[in-house]
Amino acid sequence: MLDSLRGWIFDPLGAPFMQTALLEMALLSVLVAVVGTFIVLQGKAFLALALSHGIFPGIVIAYLTGWDYLALSLIAGIIISLAVGLVGRNRRVGSDSAIAAIYTGTFAFGIVLVSSIKTFRGLTDILFGRPFATTWSDISLTGLTCFILLGLMLIMRKGLLLATFDRNMALAVGFPVVAIELGFLAIVAVSVITALPAVGNIQLVALLITAPATARLLTSQLVPMMLLAGLVSLSGSLIGLYAAYHFDLTPGSTIVAALTVLFTLALIFSPDQGLLARWLSRRATHFPLETVN
Repeated sequence: MLDSLRGWIFDPLGAPFMQTALLEMALLSVLVAVVGTFIVLQGKAFLALALSHGIFPGIVIAYLTGWDYLALSLIAGIIISLAVGLVGRNRRVGSDSAIAAIYTGTFAFGIVLVSSIKTFRGLTDILFGRPFATTWSDISLTGLTCFILLGLMLIMRKGLLLATFDRNMALAVGFPVVAIELGFLAIVAVSVITALPAVGNIQLVALLITAPATARLLTSQLVPMMLLAGLVSLSGSLIGLYAAYHFDLTPGSTIVAALTVLFTLALIFSPDQGLLARWLSRRATHFPLETVN
């Protein structure tokens, strides 16, 4: 029994494709911890969803032309994020309306392009992810991207923090809030593209959002929230990759499913914000213990 359990745990680690997949997901967990936390705190989960759909035409064009899909997706993502940021500044439009209008339009354009494709071979991997096909060049690119993005966020950290929690105060102090917001939108776009090969276009928003949302249920402090988000992301990735390896499942989907399970557990059992804790608190309020004299 012990030998069987040991083999179940350690045998996958001997597979080169498992090693590269784990390393790739570990690097992405760093992005999730930092960038994803700010996305959740700023309430811009819808933007990440919009980007994941908005880059779809770039993916399809790359598939049809044979060009590099990451490069085209990056171009599409940055253009869309900047367009959303600029159009959303119009008070008659608003950011939510800008996101909805732009992402639905670009996604529809991608669907029109897909209708001309007779076979989806190769496109399926892009849509649903291929972490087991991760190469060392992919890992190098992800590592370099993480280094650059985290460096940029470190440079703009003061303005970004203040703009996240009190935009009016950031304006009053003199921070270039519009430039910071557009810069962060570009960082989100690049983060989305970086996570694309691992979990695919359809599910990548869950990788960026679910772990930070789980961490927010467990703590209200920024640094612990980032650390917990990275830990949750890495744990979900590990569980998902092992499940895919042992049960021959789609790894991108199992990673997202594992993250969703962790989020659900936190939603129910969080000591302060969980549904169970709130139910017990309401019950204690409505039915206080009677004191016996």
